Amino acid sequence: MKNRSSKTILVFFALGLISCALCVQQAQAVPLPITGAITFAGGVTLNSGSVNTASQVLTWLDESGDMPTVQSASGSFAGLDGATATFAFPWSFNSGPIAAFWTVGGFTFNLIASTIISQMGDGFLAVSGTGTISGNGYATTTGVTWNFTVQDDASNGVFSFSGGSEAIPDGGPTVALLGLALAGIESIRRKLRRATS
Repeated sequence: MKNRSSKTILVFFALGLISCALCVQQAQAVPLPITGAITFAGGVTLNSGSVNTASQVLTWLDESGDMPTVQSASGSFAGLDGATATFAFPWSFNSGPIAAFWTVGGFTFNLIASTIISQMGDGFLAVSGTGTISGNGYATTTGVTWNFTVQDDASNGVFSFSGGSEAIPDGGPTVALLGLALAGIESIRRKLRRATS
């Protein structure tokens, strides 16, 4: 009886290993998520003469008529430093979805929602949002943050701004699968120990 039980456990263990191998093969075919951070700087025209009362960006052009550029880039965005970005406008700070909110170097950020997080009347405005990034053969990555800051002292009606997105893919499914695998191994170990006792 013990011999048959051990064989059954070994068969299930072998099937589990084969299943894991097949899952790993499929996982390798899935594109990698986008990682890293990217920051932009440039000029914007707001719908108000002060950031204290502004509610939207009318254009993303500086005093020379140039679009914003990438100031720093890491991870999947590496190598984009200095690249010109295209931004959608007009953009209301408290807004819903905007497809292709920014694009640069083959990457596209789709804004899901944004909201003002600081506009205290002290000449500083901060907006935060979330969205997805896709492009360049990577998997579409969700849960990406967008941060935008602008301050008073406009020159010829153009305010300087800085902004950026950070892509941190969710590792939850990977951790869950690892936990299930470890629980399965412990269960088999206990059954084998009982079978030999």
